[in-house]
Amino acid sequence: MVRVPGRDTRTRYQGVFARHQESCAATASGNRRDCDCSPSYYGVVWDRAARRHRKTRRFGRVDEARAARQDLADALQEGKLPAASVAGPRFDEVRDKFVEAARSGVALNKWGRRYRRKAVKDLESSLRQVPERIARRRLGDVRRGDIQQLIDDLAATGLSGSRIRSIVNAIRSLYRWAQDRELTSHDPAALVRLPAMGGTPRDRVATPAEFAELLSKLPLGDAVPYALAGYATARHQEIRVLDWRHVDLKLGAIELAADEEGRKPGGSWRVVPLVKPALALLKRAWIAQGRPREGKVCPPRYVKDSGLVALSHLQEKAHRRWTKLGLTPIGLHEARHTAATWLDHAGVSPKVASQLMGHKTPEYQPGAAPITLRRYTHTLPGELERARDLLDRFLAERATEESSHG
Repeated sequence: MVRVPGRDTRTRYQGVFARHQESCAATASGNRRDCDCSPSYYGVVWDRAARRHRKTRRFGRVDEARAARQDLADALQEGKLPAASVAGPRFDEVRDKFVEAARSGVALNKWGRRYRRKAVKDLESSLRQVPERIARRRLGDVRRGDIQQLIDDLAATGLSGSRIRSIVNAIRSLYRWAQDRELTSHDPAALVRLPAMGGTPRDRVATPAEFAELLSKLPLGDAVPYALAGYATARHQEIRVLDWRHVDLKLGAIELAADEEGRKPGGSWRVVPLVKPALALLKRAWIAQGRPREGKVCPPRYVKDSGLVALSHLQEKAHRRWTKLGLTPIGLHEARHTAATWLDHAGVSPKVASQLMGHKTPEYQPGAAPITLRRYTHTLPGELERARDLLDRFLAERATEESSHG
């Protein structure tokens, strides 16, 4: 379908124009009397000193555009140029400045922290999804209806709800940054209606024996990330940045999100006691890597440019192997859901399970860096170990039951 460009028509007020939407009948005919949309309005004034026309930003009502035009005309007569009345920078210009500011650490996220490298890449990728019809408009001229139309268009292409939300959140971040610098006074993405997140259900939960079999069919280096997700509740980024410095094989526990780069915004640091299958697998990996004191538990494999293990490629490889063997594949996030299910069935209290999953962040205690001092934070002594013992017992009992029925 060929899109007809929008059209500006004169109003009955001198120097005030209406910008009609692309679908408006006036766009095709050029006659404002045929208008069947809700146009925006702007004023135009001739700047004699600069020998060029100056435009105000666009407004939802014609009287607002008239007032802005008069302010602009008065200011030009006095030799001034009010930034609030003049059309501001374009969306694509601000987008480039915002991404660069995020990359350099000048633009901060909503928690007041620097954007991580991956977050900057996600922001840039999401903002590039904004089509030219919006990107080439003035930042202040983009309206809520434009963003809602973008959401509808993306949904029509089959894009997942989570990806659409990422794009809209990136637009909100851009406008928040621009508002702080008085480049615009509104956020058109603030009140839009978003699709549900559940585009791809996470219904796959493996039994203990099934999960152990899946891991046994993988090379050690590919099995470790799955063990961290399924047995130790680790998230993707926590797996990628986990360092041997944060693994205590004698104590039998790991410290997740100890590194800021692996922490979810808002923080999700926690200590997770290791159940026997996970501890055994990690000991094998530690020995295979030469008993290191530090370094990534999951060394860079299938790397692109981050220097960290590429989990998406690892999962694709694992899925192909499992499918070839006639096994039902499982994703890393589904393995984490499996961990939550096992904790529930093992009888671990919701409060302790929530902490193990990283849904509630214990307060960081300066000076208590050693894992042995931090393992009981915000829980009664022994609760985490009790959770581990309950889960170990559940895994062993279920594995025995499944073997006897097999």
